[in-house]
Amino acid sequence: MKEKNPIKVLCYLEDDYGRDAEMLLPLIYFAEKYLNCQITFKLIWDVHAIYLSKPDLVLMPNTIGSVLAFKISKYAFENNIPVFSLISEGNFRTDGSFNYWGYNTDKIFYQKYICHWSKRTKDYFNRELPQLVNKNILTGATGFDRYKFYNFESREDFFRRKNLRPFTKVISYAGWAFGKLYNRQGFEELSFLHQNDPVKIAWLKEQMLLVENILKTVIDNNPDILFILKKHPNEANPSIVGEETNEMVHLKDRSNVLYIREKEAIHNLIYLSDIWLGFETTTALEAWLMGNKPTLLLNPDPKFKRDDLYKGSLVVNDALKLQTLINEFYQNSEIKAFNTQKLQQIRNKLISDTIGFDDGLNHLRAGYYLQETIRSTDPDHRVKVRFSFRFFTMHLLMIFGKCFYHKTLFQNLPKFKKTIWIFENFRLKNIPELKKKYYPYLTAFYKQHHLPQKIENQTIWKEIIF
Repeated sequence: MKEKNPIKVLCYLEDDYGRDAEMLLPLIYFAEKYLNCQITFKLIWDVHAIYLSKPDLVLMPNTIGSVLAFKISKYAFENNIPVFSLISEGNFRTDGSFNYWGYNTDKIFYQKYICHWSKRTKDYFNRELPQLVNKNILTGATGFDRYKFYNFESREDFFRRKNLRPFTKVISYAGWAFGKLYNRQGFEELSFLHQNDPVKIAWLKEQMLLVENILKTVIDNNPDILFILKKHPNEANPSIVGEETNEMVHLKDRSNVLYIREKEAIHNLIYLSDIWLGFETTTALEAWLMGNKPTLLLNPDPKFKRDDLYKGSLVVNDALKLQTLINEFYQNSEIKAFNTQKLQQIRNKLISDTIGFDDGLNHLRAGYYLQETIRSTDPDHRVKVRFSFRFFTMHLLMIFGKCFYHKTLFQNLPKFKKTIWIFENFRLKNIPELKKKYYPYLTAFYKQHHLPQKIENQTIWKEIIF
């Protein structure tokens, strides 16, 4: 019997680490091991790769998060290449304030399915866009599966890798995107969010300074605690280079501060931290998934419109309150108010409403629908792709530009510095390393839960698809 040709999958990423890579890797593991998929990774800039490789399917973390993501989905669709896409930011508001089209100017979802993190958002889409009811599916958030099967870096290994002196106490802060206030593209995004309301923009700037002051006070008062300050990954477009302004940057040179701009897995930071701080952050939920770590939100003015996720954390208005809770934790190994049964019940409900399921199987739920998408493809059929001069030009600029690329030089050339992210990332060279590191964890998880047998006999779908 002739062996079937593999399904050629072109997977687009903006970077080779972080949120989007983490959410796709478990799904890619399943696709490679069980769906006969041969996956090639390309930087999101290289739309022309669709023409060159003529894939059977395009795989993406999202189709609305950037202009390029949308153009890729549309170009593939117009050439009869199915698109399977997850959603990067699936914990969105369902009160009508969320722009679910993002950069999708056509207001048409070109992917096969719209993968929802939770029943809450799926039901909202069904109400808002009833014509898409057959596209709306519940997969859960695949990026959170890793908290069920990854092994995380120890504190000792982290200190060694960062060449830090040892600390016995570690507190981390997940930055909010205050830096958007100080770059043009980010400001336009915030202005859209706040309907160009100068009062709300001024309020954001004030909150940033107040949060900075809270952090400064506790950092200066606790020299024996290492404070890790993590810049928000979407604070600025990758094409924006240079020194940023946010609530952390002025604190980065203190001896008990480690300021992290990028290239650091958030799960490792959560794992090694005793307490997790933020202004407003989905990472609080990740801290709950990892041993229910205390999450404290620094909100000088807590009365603002936001996602309900804050209800599972303790809200801190000033440095004195934060110091009191820090003292309580290190004296008693817990914060009593955080561990109440009521607050734990709230967190359990928020986990369900936010990521759907916390069983580590969301990537398999997505995998079921990826399998359904693949069934509509024919790997023996020759794909025809319309040539795009624009995408071809972009491809040539990348290919020839890398021959002349010099980071220091490009940083000082106004028209070239916006291309640095392309030349730094076009190889996506960290993806093989991530696969090498994480695939053994997945293999062990599959074995522990007898997933290979259940996938083989197809009984898994009856257990997890609702």
